[in-house]
Amino acid sequence: MSIQPKESMMQKEFLIETRTVTDEKGTLLNLKYYLIEEEASPAAAPLYRICVKKSLSEHPGVEESASTPPVSDSETRARQLLRRLITNAVTPVCLLEIVDDIMTKEDMQAS
Repeated sequence: MSIQPKESMMQKEFLIETRTVTDEKGTLLNLKYYLIEEEASPAAAPLYRICVKKSLSEHPGVEESASTPPVSDSETRARQLLRRLITNAVTPVCLLEIVDDIMTKEDMQAS
């Protein structure tokens, strides 16, 4: 029995923006928004994911993060989606739900 090596995925992470916002309790949050480019192989077109990392100003070393599955094979489209998340100060806890809502609405409008 031979074990096949997992195909390694090339991944690049780009910090797009950092925001400091105040939550409903008055706590300062540091939010970092990343665009992640994945290439399964050099021949394949890259796919783009989004990652959001949150830390509290008083505990900068402790981070909470979430990332999406691939949202697009278009960097422009992924950046547009990321811009909406940044504008609305989306945090990791609600990232997946909000991205799902946005993509579902866009799919419904396209059909």
